[in-house]
Amino acid sequence: MIGLTLAASLLVLSTGMAVGQQPAPSVTTETGIVTGSRRDGVDAFLGIPYADDTGGQNRWRAPKPPVKWTGARDTSDFGADCQQDPPYVPPGGSPWSAEYFPTKAMSENCLFVNVWRPAERQDAKLPVMVWIHGGGFSGGSGSVPLYDGASLAARGIIVVTLNYRVGVFGFLAHPALTKEAGSSGNYGLMDQIAALRWVRDNITNFGGDPARVTVAGQSAGAASVHALLASPQAEGLFVRAIAQSGSGMGIPMLHLKDAEALGEKLAVAAGADTIEALRQMPADAVAKAARAPALGPPGIRFSPIVEGAVLPDPDRQRQDIPVLTGLTSDEGSNGRDWSLTSRAQLDALIDRRFGAQAQTFRAFYSGADGHAATEAAQNLLREQAVASMLSWAARRPPKAAPVYAYLFRHPQPGTDATRFGTFHSAELPYVFGTLNKSARPFVDADRRIAATLGAYWANFVRDGHPNGQDMAVWPALSTGRIMSLGDTVTAIDPLEPAKRRAYTDFVAKGGRLSLF
Repeated sequence: MIGLTLAASLLVLSTGMAVGQQPAPSVTTETGIVTGSRRDGVDAFLGIPYADDTGGQNRWRAPKPPVKWTGARDTSDFGADCQQDPPYVPPGGSPWSAEYFPTKAMSENCLFVNVWRPAERQDAKLPVMVWIHGGGFSGGSGSVPLYDGASLAARGIIVVTLNYRVGVFGFLAHPALTKEAGSSGNYGLMDQIAALRWVRDNITNFGGDPARVTVAGQSAGAASVHALLASPQAEGLFVRAIAQSGSGMGIPMLHLKDAEALGEKLAVAAGADTIEALRQMPADAVAKAARAPALGPPGIRFSPIVEGAVLPDPDRQRQDIPVLTGLTSDEGSNGRDWSLTSRAQLDALIDRRFGAQAQTFRAFYSGADGHAATEAAQNLLREQAVASMLSWAARRPPKAAPVYAYLFRHPQPGTDATRFGTFHSAELPYVFGTLNKSARPFVDADRRIAATLGAYWANFVRDGHPNGQDMAVWPALSTGRIMSLGDTVTAIDPLEPAKRRAYTDFVAKGGRLSLF
Protein backbone atom coordinates (compact mmCIF):
# COMPACT_ATOMS: atom_id res chain seq x y z
CA MET A 1 0.00 0.00 0.00
CA ILE A 2 2.86 2.37 0.84
CA GLY A 3 4.54 1.58 -2.49
CA LEU A 4 1.31 2.23 -4.41
CA THR A 5 0.82 5.57 -2.65
CA LEU A 6 4.39 6.57 -3.45
CA ALA A 7 3.96 5.58 -7.10
CA ALA A 8 0.76 7.60 -7.39
CA SER A 9 2.46 10.60 -5.81
CA LEU A 10 5.34 10.37 -8.24
CA LEU A 11 2.87 10.21 -11.15
CA VAL A 12 1.17 13.41 -9.96
CA LEU A 13 4.54 15.16 -9.65
CA SER A 14 5.70 14.07 -13.08
CA THR A 15 2.47 14.67 -15.07
CA GLY A 16 0.53 17.24 -13.02
CA MET A 17 -2.48 14.88 -13.00
CA ALA A 18 -3.93 12.53 -10.46
CA VAL A 19 -4.16 8.81 -11.28
CA GLY A 20 -7.02 8.22 -13.72
CA GLN A 21 -7.50 11.91 -14.52
CA GLN A 22 -7.71 12.69 -18.23
CA PRO A 23 -5.53 15.40 -19.76
CA ALA A 24 -7.23 18.73 -20.43
CA PRO A 25 -8.46 18.87 -24.04
CA SER A 26 -6.37 21.13 -26.25
CA VAL A 27 -7.06 22.76 -29.63
CA THR A 28 -4.97 25.01 -31.85
CA THR A 29 -6.79 28.10 -33.14
CA GLU A 30 -5.53 30.76 -35.54
CA THR A 31 -4.47 32.92 -32.59
CA GLY A 32 -3.02 30.27 -30.30
CA ILE A 33 -3.55 27.05 -28.38
CA VAL A 34 -6.52 26.77 -26.00
CA THR A 35 -6.94 24.21 -23.24
CA GLY A 36 -10.41 23.52 -21.90
CA SER A 37 -12.05 21.08 -19.53
CA ARG A 38 -13.77 17.70 -19.86
CA ARG A 39 -16.83 16.55 -17.96
CA ASP A 40 -19.39 13.79 -18.56
CA GLY A 41 -18.15 13.14 -22.08
CA VAL A 42 -18.19 16.78 -23.24
CA ASP A 43 -15.25 19.15 -23.77
CA ALA A 44 -15.78 22.83 -22.97
CA PHE A 45 -13.61 25.72 -24.16
CA LEU A 46 -14.86 28.94 -22.57
CA GLY A 47 -13.88 32.56 -23.04
CA ILE A 48 -11.95 32.28 -26.31
CA PRO A 49 -11.33 35.76 -27.79
CA TYR A 50 -12.71 36.12 -31.31
CA ALA A 51 -11.93 39.85 -31.49
CA ASP A 52 -9.86 42.47 -29.73
CA ASP A 53 -10.81 44.73 -26.80
CA THR A 54 -13.55 47.17 -27.86
CA GLY A 55 -12.75 49.84 -25.28
CA GLY A 56 -10.86 53.09 -25.70
CA GLN A 57 -10.07 53.91 -29.31
CA ASN A 58 -11.82 50.70 -30.43
CA ARG A 59 -15.16 51.84 -29.00
CA TRP A 60 -17.73 52.19 -31.84
CA ARG A 61 -15.44 50.65 -34.43
CA ALA A 62 -15.71 47.39 -36.34
CA PRO A 63 -14.26 44.49 -34.34
CA LYS A 64 -10.55 43.87 -34.88
CA PRO A 65 -8.83 40.46 -34.83
CA PRO A 66 -7.70 39.27 -31.40
CA VAL A 67 -4.08 39.54 -30.36
CA LYS A 68 -2.21 36.24 -30.76
CA TRP A 69 -0.80 34.60 -27.66
CA THR A 70 2.08 32.25 -26.98
CA GLY A 71 1.82 29.06 -25.01
CA ALA A 72 -1.54 27.52 -24.08
CA ARG A 73 -4.41 29.74 -22.99
CA ASP A 74 -6.61 28.39 -20.19
CA THR A 75 -10.24 28.40 -21.38
CA SER A 76 -11.87 26.61 -18.47
CA ASP A 77 -13.95 29.66 -17.45
CA PHE A 78 -16.03 32.31 -19.21
CA GLY A 79 -14.67 35.72 -20.13
CA ALA A 80 -16.25 39.03 -19.13
CA ASP A 81 -19.79 39.97 -20.13
CA CYS A 82 -20.24 43.01 -22.35
CA GLN A 83 -21.05 46.37 -20.76
CA GLN A 84 -24.77 46.63 -19.92
CA ASP A 85 -27.31 47.92 -17.43
CA PRO A 86 -28.79 45.63 -14.75
CA PRO A 87 -31.69 43.44 -15.96
CA TYR A 88 -34.98 45.27 -16.39
CA VAL A 89 -37.83 44.14 -14.14
CA PRO A 90 -41.25 44.93 -15.68
CA PRO A 91 -43.98 46.54 -13.57
CA GLY A 92 -45.90 43.81 -11.76
CA GLY A 93 -42.94 41.47 -11.45
CA SER A 94 -41.04 39.12 -13.71
CA PRO A 95 -41.27 35.42 -14.60
CA TRP A 96 -37.50 35.17 -15.12
CA SER A 97 -35.32 33.66 -12.42
CA ALA A 98 -31.57 33.96 -11.86
CA GLU A 99 -30.50 31.39 -14.46
CA TYR A 100 -31.76 33.69 -17.24
CA PHE A 101 -29.23 36.44 -16.52
CA PRO A 102 -25.49 37.04 -16.94
CA THR A 103 -23.26 36.24 -14.00
CA LYS A 104 -19.78 37.52 -14.94
CA ALA A 105 -18.05 40.87 -14.41
CA MET A 106 -18.58 43.43 -17.19
CA SER A 107 -15.96 44.89 -19.49
CA GLU A 108 -15.60 46.35 -22.95
CA ASN A 109 -13.06 43.59 -23.51
CA CYS A 110 -15.88 41.08 -23.91
CA LEU A 111 -15.87 39.54 -27.39
CA PHE A 112 -15.57 35.85 -26.52
CA VAL A 113 -16.94 32.59 -27.86
CA ASN A 114 -17.61 29.43 -25.86
CA VAL A 115 -17.41 25.99 -27.49
CA TRP A 116 -18.81 22.64 -26.33
CA ARG A 117 -18.07 19.44 -28.26
CA PRO A 118 -18.47 15.70 -27.69
CA ALA A 119 -15.26 14.35 -26.17
CA GLU A 120 -15.54 11.23 -28.33
CA ARG A 121 -15.98 12.38 -31.90
CA GLN A 122 -16.53 9.50 -34.30
CA ASP A 123 -17.43 11.97 -37.02
CA ALA A 124 -14.55 14.42 -37.50
CA LYS A 125 -16.88 16.97 -39.12
CA LEU A 126 -19.76 17.57 -36.72
CA PRO A 127 -22.60 20.04 -37.39
CA VAL A 128 -22.39 23.31 -35.48
CA MET A 129 -25.00 25.50 -33.74
CA VAL A 130 -23.97 29.11 -33.08
CA TRP A 131 -26.22 30.66 -30.42
CA ILE A 132 -26.95 34.42 -30.24
CA HIS A 133 -28.36 35.49 -26.89
CA GLY A 134 -31.44 37.63 -26.32
CA GLY A 135 -31.85 40.56 -23.96
CA GLY A 136 -33.59 43.30 -25.93
CA PHE A 137 -30.26 44.31 -27.53
CA SER A 138 -29.46 45.91 -24.19
CA GLY A 139 -28.23 42.94 -22.13
CA GLY A 140 -27.43 39.26 -22.05
CA SER A 141 -24.37 37.09 -22.53
CA GLY A 142 -23.17 33.83 -24.02
CA SER A 143 -22.34 32.72 -20.47
CA VAL A 144 -25.94 32.81 -19.19
CA PRO A 145 -26.40 29.52 -17.27
CA LEU A 146 -29.35 28.38 -19.41
CA TYR A 147 -27.14 28.45 -22.51
CA ASP A 148 -24.67 25.85 -21.24
CA GLY A 149 -24.08 23.76 -24.36
CA ALA A 150 -23.02 20.47 -22.76
CA SER A 151 -26.36 18.66 -23.02
CA LEU A 152 -26.91 19.60 -26.67
CA ALA A 153 -23.29 18.79 -27.54
CA ALA A 154 -23.76 15.32 -26.05
CA ARG A 155 -26.28 14.75 -28.86
CA GLY A 156 -23.46 14.82 -31.40
CA ILE A 157 -23.24 18.48 -32.36
CA ILE A 158 -20.89 21.35 -31.54
CA VAL A 159 -22.45 24.29 -29.67
CA VAL A 160 -20.97 27.78 -29.78
CA THR A 161 -22.27 30.74 -27.77
CA LEU A 162 -20.98 34.28 -28.12
CA ASN A 163 -20.96 37.75 -26.62
CA TYR A 164 -21.67 40.84 -28.72
CA ARG A 165 -21.80 44.51 -27.83
CA VAL A 166 -25.22 45.66 -26.66
CA GLY A 167 -27.04 48.91 -25.94
CA VAL A 168 -25.25 52.17 -26.60
CA PHE A 169 -21.93 50.34 -27.02
CA GLY A 170 -23.31 48.06 -29.71
CA PHE A 171 -25.70 50.25 -31.69
CA LEU A 172 -24.78 53.94 -31.45
CA ALA A 173 -24.95 55.85 -34.74
CA HIS A 174 -23.65 59.41 -35.08
CA PRO A 175 -22.81 61.65 -38.05
CA ALA A 176 -19.15 61.76 -36.99
CA LEU A 177 -18.99 57.96 -36.81
CA THR A 178 -20.59 57.72 -40.25
CA LYS A 179 -18.07 60.19 -41.65
CA GLU A 180 -15.24 58.22 -40.05
CA ALA A 181 -16.20 54.78 -41.45
CA GLY A 182 -18.79 55.36 -44.17
CA SER A 183 -21.64 54.11 -41.96
CA SER A 184 -22.32 53.58 -38.27
CA GLY A 185 -24.52 51.91 -35.71
CA ASN A 186 -24.49 48.15 -36.17
CA TYR A 187 -21.42 47.24 -34.13
CA GLY A 188 -23.24 44.43 -32.31
CA LEU A 189 -24.16 42.83 -35.65
CA MET A 190 -20.57 43.29 -36.82
CA ASP A 191 -19.50 41.36 -33.72
CA GLN A 192 -21.89 38.51 -34.52
CA ILE A 193 -20.55 38.34 -38.07
CA ALA A 194 -16.96 38.36 -36.76
CA ALA A 195 -17.86 35.44 -34.46
CA LEU A 196 -19.34 33.51 -37.40
CA ARG A 197 -16.14 34.14 -39.35
CA TRP A 198 -14.17 32.84 -36.37
CA VAL A 199 -16.29 29.68 -36.50
CA ARG A 200 -15.67 29.34 -40.24
CA ASP A 201 -11.91 29.67 -39.77
CA ASN A 202 -11.42 27.65 -36.57
CA ILE A 203 -14.20 25.14 -35.97
CA THR A 204 -12.58 22.39 -38.05
CA ASN A 205 -9.87 22.04 -35.40
CA PHE A 206 -12.57 21.44 -32.79
CA GLY A 207 -14.04 18.65 -34.93
CA GLY A 208 -16.75 20.79 -36.53
CA ASP A 209 -17.85 21.26 -40.12
CA PRO A 210 -17.77 24.91 -41.27
CA ALA A 211 -20.09 23.93 -44.11
CA ARG A 212 -22.83 22.83 -41.66
CA VAL A 213 -23.34 25.84 -39.40
CA THR A 214 -26.75 26.74 -37.97
CA VAL A 215 -27.18 30.25 -36.58
CA ALA A 216 -29.72 30.34 -33.77
CA GLY A 217 -31.12 32.78 -31.24
CA GLN A 218 -34.09 33.78 -29.13
CA SER A 219 -35.86 37.16 -28.82
CA ALA A 220 -33.23 39.79 -29.72
CA GLY A 221 -31.14 36.79 -30.76
CA ALA A 222 -33.91 35.77 -33.17
CA ALA A 223 -34.09 39.33 -34.51
CA SER A 224 -30.32 39.09 -34.97
CA VAL A 225 -30.75 35.85 -36.94
CA HIS A 226 -33.11 37.63 -39.32
CA ALA A 227 -30.74 40.58 -39.59
CA LEU A 228 -27.96 38.16 -40.49
CA LEU A 229 -30.18 36.54 -43.11
CA ALA A 230 -30.49 40.02 -44.65
CA SER A 231 -26.87 41.15 -44.23
CA PRO A 232 -24.56 41.01 -47.26
CA GLN A 233 -21.63 40.58 -44.86
CA ALA A 234 -23.05 37.34 -43.44
CA GLU A 235 -23.71 35.54 -46.72
CA GLY A 236 -22.25 32.06 -46.82
CA LEU A 237 -21.45 31.86 -43.10
CA PHE A 238 -24.36 29.52 -42.20
CA VAL A 239 -26.73 27.11 -43.91
CA ARG A 240 -29.67 26.87 -41.48
CA ALA A 241 -31.38 29.24 -39.04
CA ILE A 242 -33.36 28.96 -35.80
CA ALA A 243 -35.39 31.96 -34.59
CA GLN A 244 -37.18 31.50 -31.27
CA SER A 245 -39.62 34.32 -30.41
CA GLY A 246 -39.28 34.80 -33.30
CA SER A 247 -39.91 35.46 -36.93
CA GLY A 248 -42.04 38.53 -37.56
CA MET A 249 -41.47 39.81 -34.02
CA GLY A 250 -41.82 43.38 -35.26
CA ILE A 251 -39.07 45.30 -33.45
CA PRO A 252 -39.05 48.64 -35.30
CA MET A 253 -35.69 49.66 -36.76
CA LEU A 254 -34.45 53.21 -37.11
CA HIS A 255 -32.92 54.32 -40.39
CA LEU A 256 -29.44 55.76 -40.30
CA LYS A 257 -30.42 59.46 -40.23
CA ASP A 258 -32.85 58.96 -37.36
CA ALA A 259 -30.33 56.84 -35.49
CA GLU A 260 -27.67 59.52 -36.02
CA ALA A 261 -30.04 62.10 -34.52
CA LEU A 262 -30.46 59.88 -31.46
CA GLY A 263 -26.68 59.62 -31.25
CA GLU A 264 -26.38 63.40 -31.27
CA LYS A 265 -28.80 63.57 -28.34
CA LEU A 266 -26.64 61.03 -26.53
CA ALA A 267 -23.54 63.16 -27.03
CA VAL A 268 -25.34 66.23 -25.65
CA ALA A 269 -26.58 64.26 -22.64
CA ALA A 270 -23.03 63.06 -22.01
CA GLY A 271 -21.58 66.56 -22.35
CA ALA A 272 -19.24 65.45 -25.14
CA ASP A 273 -18.42 67.73 -28.06
CA THR A 274 -16.70 65.07 -30.15
CA ILE A 275 -16.66 61.31 -30.69
CA GLU A 276 -13.14 61.29 -29.31
CA ALA A 277 -14.45 62.81 -26.10
CA LEU A 278 -17.13 60.12 -25.93
CA ARG A 279 -14.51 57.42 -26.48
CA GLN A 280 -12.45 58.76 -23.61
CA MET A 281 -15.36 58.76 -21.16
CA PRO A 282 -15.73 55.88 -18.67
CA ALA A 283 -18.21 53.26 -19.81
CA ASP A 284 -20.48 53.99 -16.83
CA ALA A 285 -20.74 57.65 -17.85
CA VAL A 286 -21.72 56.72 -21.40
CA ALA A 287 -24.31 54.25 -20.10
CA LYS A 288 -25.76 56.91 -17.79
CA ALA A 289 -26.12 59.34 -20.70
CA ALA A 290 -27.91 56.63 -22.69
CA ARG A 291 -30.62 56.57 -20.00
CA ALA A 292 -31.24 60.34 -20.14
CA PRO A 293 -34.91 61.35 -20.56
CA ALA A 294 -33.89 63.64 -23.45
CA LEU A 295 -33.34 60.54 -25.60
CA GLY A 296 -37.01 59.63 -25.46
CA PRO A 297 -39.32 57.28 -23.56
CA PRO A 298 -37.90 54.22 -21.78
CA GLY A 299 -37.54 51.07 -23.81
CA ILE A 300 -35.23 49.73 -26.48
CA ARG A 301 -33.31 52.82 -27.58
CA PHE A 302 -30.29 51.22 -29.25
CA SER A 303 -30.76 48.24 -31.56
CA PRO A 304 -29.99 47.26 -35.18
CA ILE A 305 -30.53 50.05 -37.70
CA VAL A 306 -31.05 50.21 -41.43
CA GLU A 307 -27.81 51.41 -43.01
CA GLY A 308 -25.84 50.59 -46.13
CA ALA A 309 -22.89 48.57 -44.88
CA VAL A 310 -24.32 45.84 -42.65
CA LEU A 311 -28.12 45.97 -42.98
CA PRO A 312 -29.19 47.84 -46.13
CA ASP A 313 -32.58 46.09 -46.43
CA PRO A 314 -33.81 44.05 -43.44
CA ASP A 315 -36.77 42.71 -45.44
CA ARG A 316 -34.60 41.11 -48.11
CA GLN A 317 -33.59 37.60 -47.11
CA ARG A 318 -30.31 36.95 -48.93
CA GLN A 319 -29.97 33.27 -48.05
CA ASP A 320 -32.59 30.69 -48.96
CA ILE A 321 -32.10 28.19 -46.14
CA PRO A 322 -34.28 26.06 -43.84
CA VAL A 323 -35.66 27.90 -40.81
CA LEU A 324 -36.99 26.56 -37.52
CA THR A 325 -39.05 29.22 -35.80
CA GLY A 326 -41.72 29.55 -33.18
CA LEU A 327 -43.24 31.10 -30.08
CA THR A 328 -44.30 30.38 -26.56
CA SER A 329 -48.02 30.40 -26.02
CA ASP A 330 -47.92 33.37 -23.63
CA GLU A 331 -45.25 35.65 -25.12
CA GLY A 332 -46.92 38.82 -23.88
CA SER A 333 -47.61 37.73 -20.30
CA ASN A 334 -45.23 40.29 -18.78
CA GLY A 335 -46.91 43.17 -20.62
CA ARG A 336 -49.55 45.62 -19.49
CA ASP A 337 -52.40 44.16 -21.57
CA TRP A 338 -52.10 40.54 -20.43
CA SER A 339 -54.05 41.03 -17.21
CA LEU A 340 -56.64 43.62 -18.21
CA THR A 341 -60.00 42.96 -16.62
CA SER A 342 -62.61 45.22 -18.25
CA ARG A 343 -64.44 45.31 -21.53
CA ALA A 344 -63.43 48.97 -21.97
CA GLN A 345 -59.75 48.01 -21.68
CA LEU A 346 -60.29 45.19 -24.16
CA ASP A 347 -61.96 47.51 -26.64
CA ALA A 348 -59.09 49.98 -26.29
CA LEU A 349 -56.58 47.17 -26.95
CA ILE A 350 -58.43 46.13 -30.11
CA ASP A 351 -58.61 49.75 -31.31
CA ARG A 352 -54.91 50.22 -30.65
CA ARG A 353 -53.90 47.02 -32.44
CA PHE A 354 -56.25 47.08 -35.43
CA GLY A 355 -57.31 50.69 -36.03
CA ALA A 356 -59.84 51.00 -38.86
CA GLN A 357 -60.37 47.22 -38.90
CA ALA A 358 -61.04 46.94 -35.17
CA GLN A 359 -64.66 45.99 -35.65
CA THR A 360 -63.68 42.89 -37.63
CA PHE A 361 -61.56 41.64 -34.73
CA ARG A 362 -64.15 42.43 -32.06
CA ALA A 363 -66.12 39.55 -33.52
CA PHE A 364 -63.28 37.23 -32.46
CA TYR A 365 -62.19 38.84 -29.20
CA SER A 366 -65.07 39.98 -27.03
CA GLY A 367 -65.79 39.61 -23.36
CA ALA A 368 -67.60 41.18 -20.44
CA ASP A 369 -65.80 42.65 -17.45
CA GLY A 370 -63.69 40.24 -15.43
CA HIS A 371 -62.27 36.88 -16.51
CA ALA A 372 -63.96 36.94 -19.93
CA ALA A 373 -62.18 40.17 -20.86
CA THR A 374 -58.85 38.81 -19.60
CA GLU A 375 -59.25 35.59 -21.57
CA ALA A 376 -60.19 37.46 -24.76
CA ALA A 377 -57.18 39.77 -24.45
CA GLN A 378 -54.82 36.84 -23.92
CA ASN A 379 -56.22 35.00 -26.93
CA LEU A 380 -55.79 38.16 -29.01
CA LEU A 381 -52.16 38.64 -27.98
CA ARG A 382 -51.36 34.96 -28.48
CA GLU A 383 -53.03 34.71 -31.88
CA GLN A 384 -51.67 38.00 -33.17
CA ALA A 385 -48.17 36.71 -32.38
CA VAL A 386 -48.90 33.51 -34.33
CA ALA A 387 -50.36 35.55 -37.19
CA SER A 388 -47.22 37.68 -37.21
CA MET A 389 -45.09 34.56 -37.67
CA LEU A 390 -47.37 33.24 -40.42
CA SER A 391 -47.27 36.63 -42.17
CA TRP A 392 -43.47 36.52 -42.18
CA ALA A 393 -43.50 33.03 -43.68
CA ALA A 394 -46.04 34.04 -46.33
CA ARG A 395 -43.64 36.70 -47.63
CA ARG A 396 -40.99 34.10 -48.46
CA PRO A 397 -40.65 33.10 -52.13
CA PRO A 398 -43.03 30.29 -53.19
CA LYS A 399 -40.22 27.75 -53.60
CA ALA A 400 -38.17 28.83 -50.61
CA ALA A 401 -36.50 26.30 -48.30
CA PRO A 402 -38.83 24.77 -45.69
CA VAL A 403 -39.93 26.50 -42.50
CA TYR A 404 -40.72 24.41 -39.41
CA ALA A 405 -42.82 26.33 -36.89
CA TYR A 406 -43.86 25.60 -33.30
CA LEU A 407 -45.90 26.83 -30.36
CA PHE A 408 -44.45 25.89 -26.96
CA ARG A 409 -47.20 25.32 -24.38
CA HIS A 410 -45.83 24.27 -21.02
CA PRO A 411 -45.70 26.62 -18.00
CA GLN A 412 -42.55 26.20 -15.96
CA PRO A 413 -43.00 25.11 -12.33
CA GLY A 414 -42.07 27.66 -9.74
CA THR A 415 -43.72 30.52 -11.63
CA ASP A 416 -47.15 32.08 -11.09
CA ALA A 417 -48.73 30.19 -13.99
CA THR A 418 -51.98 32.13 -13.71
CA ARG A 419 -50.09 35.39 -14.16
CA PHE A 420 -47.32 34.46 -16.59
CA GLY A 421 -48.31 31.16 -18.24
CA THR A 422 -45.76 29.86 -20.76
CA PHE A 423 -43.81 33.10 -20.75
CA HIS A 424 -41.39 34.63 -23.24
CA SER A 425 -38.23 32.42 -23.27
CA ALA A 426 -39.86 29.61 -21.24
CA GLU A 427 -38.66 26.99 -23.74
CA LEU A 428 -34.95 27.77 -23.32
CA PRO A 429 -34.04 25.34 -20.49
CA TYR A 430 -35.89 22.58 -22.34
CA VAL A 431 -34.09 23.22 -25.64
CA PHE A 432 -30.66 23.37 -24.00
CA GLY A 433 -31.37 20.60 -21.48
CA THR A 434 -30.36 22.90 -18.64
CA LEU A 435 -33.14 22.26 -16.13
CA ASN A 436 -30.36 21.57 -13.62
CA LYS A 437 -29.25 25.22 -13.80
CA SER A 438 -32.44 26.29 -12.05
CA ALA A 439 -33.86 26.00 -8.55
CA ARG A 440 -37.36 25.46 -9.98
CA PRO A 441 -39.07 22.20 -8.90
CA PHE A 442 -38.85 20.39 -12.23
CA VAL A 443 -40.28 16.86 -12.38
CA ASP A 444 -40.01 13.90 -14.74
CA ALA A 445 -42.56 15.43 -17.14
CA ASP A 446 -40.26 18.43 -17.57
CA ARG A 447 -37.30 16.17 -18.25
CA ARG A 448 -39.28 14.29 -20.91
CA ILE A 449 -40.17 17.57 -22.62
CA ALA A 450 -36.52 18.63 -22.50
CA ALA A 451 -35.45 15.34 -24.10
CA THR A 452 -37.95 15.87 -26.91
CA LEU A 453 -37.03 19.48 -27.64
CA GLY A 454 -33.30 18.78 -27.45
CA ALA A 455 -33.68 15.95 -29.97
CA TYR A 456 -35.74 18.06 -32.39
CA TRP A 457 -33.25 20.95 -32.26
CA ALA A 458 -30.21 18.69 -32.67
CA ASN A 459 -31.90 16.95 -35.62
CA PHE A 460 -32.45 20.30 -37.30
CA VAL A 461 -28.84 21.36 -36.76
CA ARG A 462 -27.65 18.05 -38.18
CA ASP A 463 -30.11 17.44 -41.04
CA GLY A 464 -31.92 20.71 -41.84
CA HIS A 465 -35.22 19.34 -40.52
CA PRO A 466 -36.30 18.41 -36.97
CA ASN A 467 -37.62 14.92 -37.65
CA GLY A 468 -36.05 11.72 -36.39
CA GLN A 469 -36.76 8.11 -35.64
CA ASP A 470 -39.52 7.38 -33.10
CA MET A 471 -40.52 11.05 -32.89
CA ALA A 472 -43.84 12.65 -33.76
CA VAL A 473 -43.60 13.97 -37.31
CA TRP A 474 -43.08 17.73 -37.48
CA PRO A 475 -44.61 18.97 -40.75
CA ALA A 476 -43.24 21.85 -42.78
CA LEU A 477 -45.24 25.06 -42.45
CA SER A 478 -46.14 24.79 -46.14
CA THR A 479 -48.69 22.15 -45.05
CA GLY A 480 -50.48 24.87 -43.06
CA ARG A 481 -49.64 23.21 -39.73
CA ILE A 482 -47.25 23.94 -36.87
CA MET A 483 -45.99 21.77 -34.02
CA SER A 484 -47.49 22.06 -30.55
CA LEU A 485 -44.69 21.30 -28.07
CA GLY A 486 -45.23 20.63 -24.39
CA ASP A 487 -47.08 18.02 -22.38
CA THR A 488 -48.40 16.75 -25.70
CA VAL A 489 -46.46 16.86 -28.97
CA THR A 490 -48.62 17.06 -32.06
CA ALA A 491 -49.17 19.01 -35.26
CA ILE A 492 -51.96 21.61 -35.06
CA ASP A 493 -53.70 24.21 -37.18
CA PRO A 494 -52.27 27.51 -35.89
CA LEU A 495 -55.38 29.66 -36.45
CA GLU A 496 -59.02 29.15 -37.29
CA PRO A 497 -59.58 29.82 -41.02
CA ALA A 498 -61.74 32.91 -40.43
CA LYS A 499 -59.15 34.48 -38.15
CA ARG A 500 -56.34 33.65 -40.55
CA ARG A 501 -58.22 35.35 -43.37
CA ALA A 502 -58.87 38.41 -41.20
CA TYR A 503 -55.20 38.75 -40.26
CA THR A 504 -54.11 38.25 -43.87
CA ASP A 505 -56.52 40.97 -44.99
CA PHE A 506 -55.32 43.27 -42.21
CA VAL A 507 -51.71 42.95 -43.38
CA ALA A 508 -52.69 43.32 -47.06
CA LYS A 509 -54.28 46.67 -46.18
CA GLY A 510 -51.12 47.92 -44.54
CA GLY A 511 -51.70 46.72 -40.99
CA ARG A 512 -48.66 45.90 -38.85
CA LEU A 513 -48.43 42.79 -36.71
CA SER A 514 -45.90 42.17 -33.95
CA LEU A 515 -45.37 39.77 -31.08
CA PHE A 516 -45.86 42.42 -28.40
